Amino acid sequence: MTPATTKFTRSGLALALALALGACADTTGLDSFSDEILYDMAIVAADATIEDVNSWAQPMGFARGLSELRGIPGMGGSGVPRGMPGGHKGIGGSLSGTREATFFDASGSVQDAYDAETTAMIHFVSEVGGDVSRDNWSATLARGRDMTVTGLAGTETHRTFNGSGSEDVSRSRHTEEGDRAYAMSGSFTYADVVTPIPGSDPKYPTSGTITRNMTATRTGTDGSETRTVAMMITFDGDETASITVNGETMEIDLTTREGRNPLRKKRGGSGG
Repeated sequence: MTPATTKFTRSGLALALALALGACADTTGLDSFSDEILYDMAIVAADATIEDVNSWAQPMGFARGLSELRGIPGMGGSGVPRGMPGGHKGIGGSLSGTREATFFDASGSVQDAYDAETTAMIHFVSEVGGDVSRDNWSATLARGRDMTVTGLAGTETHRTFNGSGSEDVSRSRHTEEGDRAYAMSGSFTYADVVTPIPGSDPKYPTSGTITRNMTATRTGTDGSETRTVAMMITFDGDETASITVNGETMEIDLTTREGRNPLRKKRGGSGG
């Protein structure tokens, strides 16, 4: 059987990316992540995590208030308001985006449309591209996700997300010591991330992890250096998530306002 799908498409994503940083130095947290390259990579991971969490707080991970597209609350057709990377106003960047969903009942059979009582799982594939800024840096980036969400049938209180994704980012960062320029790419895996249903307060995931693997190539007048690192992001139900990079741990403030640095020293510890 050919899966039933609901699809929304804008123009194709451009995967050639550029990122420029403002002139002011931003050293917040560098005393916690002693390696400046790891810290720069952690900021990208933190931004993506906030994007995820804010998306999951929307119906089916898409923009709020659009119900006309084949019965899924929050999935819109033409004229859909565009969201932004970084989690502001849902998925769907100002440049372009695609999303496709397939619905299944409790027996695993494909459904023609979403049904609030009988749909038990949704498989959705999405892409987001566009601009994001946090403190003294700004980026043009692309992220793609392939995920399943379960726990939907009947009266629900939480949903569980599993899946994977990838991203491409080119980054430059200005400091007092000079410019640091990067090309970054990465992949990530979601494992049993349990999230309250949209409209819940608080809205933050109660458990689960995101594992991110990222490679960054730094270029400069003295040559280039490539680093590959694994990061673990862990949720526990409050407004922060822990991010561990090479044994060093900080917190991601999931309430961070648009444009601000989301990394914080870990409470109750040294952060290193």
